Amino acid sequence: MKFGVCVPNYGDYSVKDLRMVALEAETLCYDSVWLTDHILMPKNSGTPYERILESLTCMAYLAPITEKVKLGISSLIIAMRNPVIAAKQLATIDNLSSGRVMLAVGAGWNEKEFSTLGASFHDRGRRVDESIRLFRALWSGEEVFEDGRDARLSLKDAAFEPRPVQKRLTMWVGGVSEAAMKRAIALGDAWHPNVVPLDQFKGMVAKFRGIPGGEKKDICVRIGVDSRSDRSDFVGPQGEKRVMLSGNRKENGRIIEELASLGVGYMIITTSPDGKTPVENQLDSLRMVYSRA
Repeated sequence: MKFGVCVPNYGDYSVKDLRMVALEAETLCYDSVWLTDHILMPKNSGTPYERILESLTCMAYLAPITEKVKLGISSLIIAMRNPVIAAKQLATIDNLSSGRVMLAVGAGWNEKEFSTLGASFHDRGRRVDESIRLFRALWSGEEVFEDGRDARLSLKDAAFEPRPVQKRLTMWVGGVSEAAMKRAIALGDAWHPNVVPLDQFKGMVAKFRGIPGGEKKDICVRIGVDSRSDRSDFVGPQGEKRVMLSGNRKENGRIIEELASLGVGYMIITTSPDGKTPVENQLDSLRMVYSRA
């Protein structure tokens, strides 16, 4: 199993804190570091994302101060963005980082954030599909793009250079809905859910594997960690229960082993699920998981 680290670009942290966690992750030989993506959350949202550094900009910031660790976003809410600009930004960062970009894309869940940005919430799934196809087309050097009769975008004689250093950027698809699962199978390199209570998660994995093509796809999860806590659960930003690695190393081992038995091959650990965990505790959590991995 590979491990990545979601660094604190959101919550009560400074750029120094962001840098410190990213560099420690690289020192400990984690495979990747990841940013969280939101742009303009409404006030009193009940989430730690009202104070957040923009994810693509942070990825570009981390590129020259790291050397080997891969750089990702979990998950890029592409339906709120111009996909051509996002494709160009990601290709540029892949060049700046000598081919270290990977990402997950998601449909998003906060309707008010969409409306504030002038983006349609109700057809976001279709636009995510189109954006993924557009990314692949531009990054592979296709000069013409038209994604179906109702396509929002139509490109002809598109000059997209430089292309990414990598011939194919890894792109996971986030979300736990059936639509997200089908999108991951049809368009993604892996399915990228948050880890919910394991009995519930087992059912989700069974559902994913039961969709044609799902048995062949990787499962790459996002999971919280807090070495100070004696609890293995917390409440996510939408009020849902999620699993968390805690200071109980025996229980952590059981959770990791059970996820591995379900076919999970990659875990992104989020060192501050609530956006308030002191940085020293985040570093302790990194070291704790590293020693187990």
